[in-house]
Amino acid sequence: MKGPGYLAVAIQPGSSTDEAAFHHWYNTEHGPLRLRLPFILTGDRYKAADDQTPSWSAVYDVSDLAWIEKRIYSRLREERSQQEKKVMSTFDSLDRKIYSTISTKGVFEGPAPLQLAASMRVKEANADDFNKWYEEEHTPMISKIPGWLRTRRFKMEVGGLMGMPPQDEVEYLAVHDFEVKNGLNGPEHEAARNTPWRNSIIEKVVWQQRRTWSHHLTFDALEEPPSSVITTDGAELRFQLEGNPSDPVIVCINSILTNLHIWDDVAKALTTGVNGQTYRVLRYNSRGYSQQAERSNPARFDLLADDLEYLLQRVGLDKVHAVMGVSMGGVTAIKFAIRHPEMLEKFIACDCNVASSPANNTAWGERIELAKSKGMGALADVTMKRWFTEPNHESENAKKVLAMVEQASLDGFVENTGALCNYNLKDRVPSIKTPGLLIAGDGDGKLPEAMQKFGIESASFKSIPEAGHLPMLENHDAFMDAVASFL
Repeated sequence: MKGPGYLAVAIQPGSSTDEAAFHHWYNTEHGPLRLRLPFILTGDRYKAADDQTPSWSAVYDVSDLAWIEKRIYSRLREERSQQEKKVMSTFDSLDRKIYSTISTKGVFEGPAPLQLAASMRVKEANADDFNKWYEEEHTPMISKIPGWLRTRRFKMEVGGLMGMPPQDEVEYLAVHDFEVKNGLNGPEHEAARNTPWRNSIIEKVVWQQRRTWSHHLTFDALEEPPSSVITTDGAELRFQLEGNPSDPVIVCINSILTNLHIWDDVAKALTTGVNGQTYRVLRYNSRGYSQQAERSNPARFDLLADDLEYLLQRVGLDKVHAVMGVSMGGVTAIKFAIRHPEMLEKFIACDCNVASSPANNTAWGERIELAKSKGMGALADVTMKRWFTEPNHESENAKKVLAMVEQASLDGFVENTGALCNYNLKDRVPSIKTPGLLIAGDGDGKLPEAMQKFGIESASFKSIPEAGHLPMLENHDAFMDAVASFL
């Protein structure tokens, strides 16, 4: 599919559908999520004005239907929020159709107070005659009806519940826009429906349907905070993109309980240049650091990797030079290389593992209880001391991380531990072909030894001396030497 088009969705709520929840979801989540995409030009909801079912519809003008087949759009259905899943499970029916644009007559920009939607199927052999009649006689006569504003014609490209027409048939949709006060079913309308040419064409129509819809609401694009994108299920990804737009891009992903500022010194080094090469840096707060929307799905590494995919799509980056992450971000970088190998040239995974373990799961449970019983400050203190080697417990970077953990969302922390307690990439990592670098601080317990046994043939390993779980913050120079050599 390509070129301008029209997306039409008709919904019949079920007997168990909560009407208030249905409208709240559609008006504040479902429609606005689509309107923030640049190729969705308009979006409006309509209510049936003809006593037929389905009783509700939503229609969208699309600048280029090619976008509908891309992940930035399809993920809206593939990654539904918990709220959307709950509401949609109560519907009696949902009928979604996609049309390509044939013609537009009239200068009205919409939304139309009232729409008359006429669908007709004809044999392909009769399509030229049908279109000639509609364009040369029927639309001009419809335009003479009092209150007429505009007529648009479309050809079906993707069928709904009825599917596509048989192979030798084609389905057309005409959407006639009118004022509330109009001359529908008046003399001008009757004249348009009673001509010799029209009668001869109608004999060739194999199926037709007519619906009348009254305008209910125009969607606004979902508002997003500055330098942030909101995922399909409501997670906020605050990001910072810096450097020369023509430079190769490095993505930096933080650990659990920290934010994008753990990469401040790394970003400065990369943007000013290493080994004679400057880089553009994209860093962001992973979902859960500062917020956790009620409608968000449980955090898992598939979802965390797809968050990065979505962020790259939203900022217009089809492919990056490298994805670099530490701890939870390191696992996300590996998962991204597995799920989206076409979107990166290299990956760097720091101080992480390829599978959760019972011992770690128990430890995360204890940390959750500590945070709930004594607050995030108590968790911050033990976390900082676990992550940093003892000589650096009083360092400026340790104090910086301490403050980050104290300010982290408790609910988001709990959600993210769900990812760290429920993953196993051991069967997937041997398939990674993307060149990788595995890094661990030599003071980070058993991780340096474990990371050398990951089994990723395309990856090498580098240990950073005098550093713990966040080696970029304890031995920046050695860390950057390893990164620069690999990049």
